[in-house]
Amino acid sequence: MFRLLLLLLLLPAPLMAQENTGREVFDYASRWGMVTFNHREHQQRVGDCLICHHEGVEMGVCSNCHGVIPGLPQHKDVLHKKCINCHWKKSGPTDCAGCHDPERLDESVYGD
Repeated sequence: MFRLLLLLLLLPAPLMAQENTGREVFDYASRWGMVTFNHREHQQRVGDCLICHHEGVEMGVCSNCHGVIPGLPQHKDVLHKKCINCHWKKSGPTDCAGCHDPERLDESVYGD
């Protein structure tokens, strides 16, 4: 009985270890203001890495493919669609200023 209880307590351990992988926070430059993405918070809320990393975590961040590989949607378009749909469902911010900080502009994105 003790072994069964111990096994049940240890089952979530690999899932919890996976939740805390990757950088804690990402900053994305945008012509509407910097977007600070709290990766750690989203990992805890979503729980399944494949929701965002649809090709597997080993593929890395969205911008490794989106905006690089011809035929794939641009990085910003993917983020807008994926993020806003989830935010609507989970009551996250859905207005521009909820994610974009107009006080932190990055003029390097104006050339795209």
